[in-house]
Amino acid sequence: MKRVVALTLVCLIFAGCSAPSQPTTAATEMTTTAPTTAAKQEITVNSEGIYEIDGWLFSKLYPMDEASVTKLSDKINSIQSEYLTENNKVFVSLIPDKSYFSDFDEKIDHTAMEALLEAGLENAEYISIDETLSLEDFYKTDGHWRQENIIETVNKLGETMGFAVEKSDFTENSITDYEYKGMYVPLYEGETESEAMLYLTNGHTENAVVDNFQKKGFTQVYDMDMLDTPTPYDIFLSGPTPFQVITNPQAESDKKLVIFRDSFASSLVPLIIGEYAEIILIDLRYMASQLMPQFIEFEDQDVLFLYSAAVANKSILLK
Repeated sequence: MKRVVALTLVCLIFAGCSAPSQPTTAATEMTTTAPTTAAKQEITVNSEGIYEIDGWLFSKLYPMDEASVTKLSDKINSIQSEYLTENNKVFVSLIPDKSYFSDFDEKIDHTAMEALLEAGLENAEYISIDETLSLEDFYKTDGHWRQENIIETVNKLGETMGFAVEKSDFTENSITDYEYKGMYVPLYEGETESEAMLYLTNGHTENAVVDNFQKKGFTQVYDMDMLDTPTPYDIFLSGPTPFQVITNPQAESDKKLVIFRDSFASSLVPLIIGEYAEIILIDLRYMASQLMPQFIEFEDQDVLFLYSAAVANKSILLK
């Protein structure tokens, strides 16, 4: 397996490696009213696209950009044909947006987005995970899913990819004296409640070695320093980064996995470290696909393209 060959060229190789900055000013509001029915309330969407329903904050994702979804399937096909081998088993899964579980009419039909993406795939197996999720599996003030709630989702992937995990094999940890407020809070003028932030550990997460292209010297799965940043969700694998290699010295098999990812994978991957000897994460939002041969040699690894609906709706972000 090839490794990083020119670390000193970081600034020349990558564009936009840092995660997008979070706006910190409150936004003025504009009102979007859902069709009037006896059961529905008026929903106000502010200029940042944030709206609130029963204490839950959402970011409006609508309408579906069909051309962007098609472009994503084309991108997957291109990577598969140009860089992967016949020995790579390729899987694709699309994470439904949190707003899909809201009562707002102006939201993307996830089933339609899935169908469009799957129809464009040439030689990859699609895995649908939306039925394993509900609104309660997400943070109230953030768009991400809660790690402690996605074991069923992980196992839905595992049914096809050949693994299964048990929540009882993990220890659920709470962060003492810390109240989580997510990425939507700075964009919303109203009052919000903090919520607990939990993370799961076992022998594999505690002994795995994480090689992060952007954070050399830090090799742990959970990065508690990120609690003091505007994006505390980045405690999971230190957040977005172009290229990461996770080595499991306690692996019971020699299986390897490559994940083309966005931020959702950061909290999912720790749950499957025990299933693989090595997991490589590639984020094409921050790394040009043409540069992959300098960092990785595709042989017989399993390959998973795991993207959120938000990325599918703006796939131009993928380089």
